[in-house]
Amino acid sequence: MTQLSSNDYNLLLDFVGKLHVFRSRSTLRAWLLDDALPRLVPSDWLSYNEVDLLNPHNTIAVLKPESDLFFQRLFPRFKELAHQHPLIVRQMESVDFPVHKISDFLTGKAYHKLELYREVYQPMGVEYQMAATIRISPNQITAFALSRHAPDYTERDRTVLELLRPHLVVAFNNLDLLQSQRALLDGTELAMKELSSATLMVDAQGLILYHTGPGRQWIGAGSPGRLPAPIAHWLNALCTNGNREVLRWNSGGGDILIRAVPTSSPERHLLVLSKRNNSSRNGAAAGVAGLSRREQEVARWIREGKTNGQIAVIMGISPRTVQKHIENIFEKLGVDSRVAVATRLQD
Repeated sequence: MTQLSSNDYNLLLDFVGKLHVFRSRSTLRAWLLDDALPRLVPSDWLSYNEVDLLNPHNTIAVLKPESDLFFQRLFPRFKELAHQHPLIVRQMESVDFPVHKISDFLTGKAYHKLELYREVYQPMGVEYQMAATIRISPNQITAFALSRHAPDYTERDRTVLELLRPHLVVAFNNLDLLQSQRALLDGTELAMKELSSATLMVDAQGLILYHTGPGRQWIGAGSPGRLPAPIAHWLNALCTNGNREVLRWNSGGGDILIRAVPTSSPERHLLVLSKRNNSSRNGAAAGVAGLSRREQEVARWIREGKTNGQIAVIMGISPRTVQKHIENIFEKLGVDSRVAVATRLQD
């Protein structure tokens, strides 16, 4: 590996220090192409590429500086001819993610004979290219490509990218995990909202550390987000004597049932809140008489206007099972429509 200068190492340290502050792939990608990579390895063009060799129409590219010539005329051919690219071919064959230049594998004369060069790179003026791969999967490759008209990239440039590449891999993998966690939390919050539930994570002093759903509003938590004194006293008693009784809290619009769930940390407590609406509970009870517990639950979701598919997701059962419950509800209540079921529950 080529020895770098002290200035090079300072640039690399600054790069790594900023790399993990981004919270989305798009903002990280923009910073890399617009600012970070041009300062580290000056180039005429920089691009982020997700190449799909099996389904070329799925291939995407982000090019800086932007070029109408490339995206309007050349990119369609690039997607069709990507399988000719010497770096893509060799990186797909390797279990490692090496940093390579086109000139590592082809002479200038051989490169100029490629259809890819004549129809894509020559009109752009790309004579030299170096790529850092950050992900490889069957038939797909994700990489940053640096391109120049002249001169070719040096071993110093290669070393810089080789030192950066592991950090890029970690950063993009972390953002993928973050996106998955956000999607899971969003789905959890949606399900809890549908079920009129919420959670509060609190510390030993009753400070709310995290919440999902409208839990803070239900209990009337004040600023900066502390439990009301009666709930805090109840929680403290639970922690002292180990009693796991449920606290019933009146919010004005209905009762809130609060349960404390043990966590792995003695300094943190998870409270699960479930709302019971007083105005609809009594009227609905007579309407669902004779139905099983599951049928009553399905009937309540019908009253809320949910589709079979939505009810299936909320209750964790199949749409076919939902339909069977609805058939039983129709028979037991002597009705033949969802509107009639909703009406019976409101009588």
